[in-house]
Amino acid sequence: NGDLYWSHPHETTNDSNISTPVWGEDNLLYISSAYDSGSRVLQLEQANGETSVRELWFNKRMRIHFGSTIRLGEVIYGSSGDFGPAFFMSVDVKTGQILWRQRGLAKAQIVFADDKFLMVDEDGHLSLARPGSQGLKILSKVELLESRAWTAPTLVGTHLYLRDRKSILALDLAEEGSRF
Repeated sequence: NGDLYWSHPHETTNDSNISTPVWGEDNLLYISSAYDSGSRVLQLEQANGETSVRELWFNKRMRIHFGSTIRLGEVIYGSSGDFGPAFFMSVDVKTGQILWRQRGLAKAQIVFADDKFLMVDEDGHLSLARPGSQGLKILSKVELLESRAWTAPTLVGTHLYLRDRKSILALDLAEEGSRF
């Protein structure tokens, strides 16, 4: 019926909330915005038909612009940055502690499959990487797209779909001889 069940402020400097929030089975909701806005985790609880929300943490170091984030266990992974260089980062979802930051990648969209990230950065590179406790291990990287790529990759079975502002690609990752 459109009734508001709960709300919590997430101020942004330019009214842009582009990245998708990430929900966990532990009732933790991760939210992030760029442009000096930062990230926060909200804990939602329900009792007697009422939902309550409590902010567990907030920090401005992880700022997801347009990209996707992935939660694996207690860790959130994402490409943090707005203008200038981007860091690929991991943060503890319960405490907000930055676990590591890694340079060398443009802002990227990610999907997780087979214990690896498929990453498409805004410069058109497709990377295959494995997350670890000390950072990402880049297993393979290739330049595929020619224009700015901000669209999230889509994985359907073994087919990966990529798009930039000018083209769309479909890759069969199961193809023999594929680097991915």
